[in-house]
Order: sequence, then structure tokens, then C-alpha cells
Amino acid sequence: MIMNSENGAAMDGGLQIALIAAGVLVVILVFIYSRWQENRHRKRADDVFGPRHPDVLLDEPQDDDGWRRDPVIADDDDVDDTGIGDGDDGDAERRVDQGGARVPPALPAEVDSRVDCNIRIEATDSAIDVTKLWAAQSQILEGLSRPLIWYAFDDGLNRWRRIDAHSSGAHHWFLAAMQLVDRKGAVGEGDFLRFTGGMQRLAEQFRAVLAEQPTRAEVLGGAAELDRFCAKVDVQIVINLVTAPEQVFLGSEIKPLAKAAGLRLSSDGSFHAVNDKGVTVYALVNSGAELFTRKNLNDLRTEGIALMLDLPRVEQAVEEFEHMMTLAMRLADKLKAIVVDDNGKELGTDDILLIRSSIQRYQDSMAASGIPAGSPLALRLFEA
Repeated sequence: MIMNSENGAAMDGGLQIALIAAGVLVVILVFIYSRWQENRHRKRADDVFGPRHPDVLLDEPQDDDGWRRDPVIADDDDVDDTGIGDGDDGDAERRVDQGGARVPPALPAEVDSRVDCNIRIEATDSAIDVTKLWAAQSQILEGLSRPLIWYAFDDGLNRWRRIDAHSSGAHHWFLAAMQLVDRKGAVGEGDFLRFTGGMQRLAEQFRAVLAEQPTRAEVLGGAAELDRFCAKVDVQIVINLVTAPEQVFLGSEIKPLAKAAGLRLSSDGSFHAVNDKGVTVYALVNSGAELFTRKNLNDLRTEGIALMLDLPRVEQAVEEFEHMMTLAMRLADKLKAIVVDDNGKELGTDDILLIRSSIQRYQDSMAASGIPAGSPLALRLFEA
């Protein structure tokens, strides 16, 4: 049969369309078969190995409802000192709690991170016996020149309790607090390393973990700064009473006057005026070499005595100074003494007012620092 060119072209076009359609159909069928095979093999793998977990590096993060969650860049206000964003409304803290992580108990009220290097340890297995822990720490931390206080967290009472060599029981949380500053100065690197290294060894010995690992720079730097402040306010107010030329004070005269003023003779060889908390507010001492004792008071002879107020240890120092000055004047009258300063200059009214004003400035400075004079923290820092 003879065909013209138009009919031949039409037939060729129809054939090409049919071939293309057939090819597309084959591709679709292959894709469907491949997905069916993939799902079949995945189901078999899940039956054997369990469901596939998301790849934290490759998979896109999703919310609980399955929607993709875009990464969030924290604002400057949401970034803490470590450079990590806090998230919104404490989500990070809630996630930790939901994950079952134990949160360290807050520090007891008796310790202060400005004054103490605090390290908490947590038992990872069973509770740690207090007696065994105490014996181990006594060896490992032997040689520390700084006061060290131990606490155990009582789960039943939900509070810390102080422990010592006579304590018993077993606990999951323990706290060691090493005082960093006292009247001898700030803690040194040797004590810091001995303490932190010893606590690490102690934790390892009892299969426990440290809740915190304080850094050398932070601890020693903070201790040095606090020590500088303490040196500025560590002041004792001294009022001297001296005899007239060729005269002496007799212990037999001093004793009844001190007793009448409510002062108590202490083992340190001085009379103490004590407040209702049992803290010395000022003391009466012998300016000579001998101490006041029950044995020598009747025979003691001296040319001078002094009243001393330990400023950072006194809560109401201005008021106590006025009480001390009243006693000084009474003693001066009874003993025929002269009230002088450390340079031997007789104290006048203006001098006393100047001292009073200085005491108030020191008290204000300590209060502003968050360590008020006479507070439990100040009594530790300025232990007599």
C-alpha cells in the first residue's frame, strides 16, 4: 500500500506517544514495587531489631506532634555565662527533671559560697555509711590548715545535718565546706588543691560523683578579694586606763569592779562583757604581761588596763562602745586612772565622738557588703 507523507507522519507520532506512555507506566510500576519492597524489609527489620531511632545528626528535629522544629538561636539575654541559651521559661530545667536526673540539695544556711569552698558528693549506688566516710576523709584530707565542716543530707527530714566523728547512719548526699578566709588570711593554692583533689579521690573510693568542681581561679580569686575587704574592717577599739605617776592598780580592786559591771573572767585571762547570744562584745585586759586569773587577782599589781571592742564581731557596736566608755569612766573614777589613747594622749569628748563616728562607718560598710558585723558569717571570718 502506498501512503502519503501526512498519513505516515501521523502514524509515527502516535507510535511515539504510545511508547512514551508505556515507559512512564513502567517507571511508576518500578517505583511502587521498590517502595513496597522497602517497606516490607523495614517491617522485617523492626520485628528483629526494634523500631528505628532518629539520627540526632542527620534527622530533622520534630516536636511531639511530628511537625518539624526549626533550630532556635538564643538572644543575648537568654545566654548564660557558659554561652548556652536558657530556652524559654525554664524548659531546660523541666527536661532535666523529666529525664529523672537528681538535683543536688541547696546549700545549708550555715555555709556561704563567698566564704566557703563547697563540694557536694552523691552516692551513685547504695547510701554511704557516715562512719566509713568520716574515717576515709580524715586520712585523705589530713593536713588542711583551714576549717572544714561536713554535712549529710537527711532525706527523711529533708534537710542537711552537720556530722562529725560521732555521727552515724547512711546517706546519698554529703557536703564538705572549707572556709576560705579567716584572720590568718586567704586560703592558698596548696590547701585548695589538697581539698579538691582529696574530694575527688574520696568520691572515687565510694563510687560517688562530685556535684561541682570549683575552679582554682574562681575560688582563689574570690578568697583574695574577700580577704582584702576583711583587712579593711578588722579593727579593734582600745580604751586605755593608766595610773598616775608612781601609782599601781591592784587586782583586788579590779576584780569587784569588773564583777559589778557584769563582766566574766574567762580562761583567756581577761574579763568579758557577753551579750544574750553568748558573744563577747568587749573585754577588760591587763596591759602588763600577766593575765587575770583567779589565783593571781588578789596579788596582781599593774600600771595599766584596757577595754577592747572587737568591731567586726559586735552587732550593735556603737551602742556597745557607749556602754564600754561608761565603764571606762567609772573605772577611771574608782581607780584614780587616766583614760588615754594608744599614744598616751588623754581622751577628750571630741576624740570619743570621732571614734563613735568611725565605728558607724565600719558597721555600715560591713552591712553593705552583705556580711553584717556580729552576724554568724562575720563571727566565722573574724574568729577570735
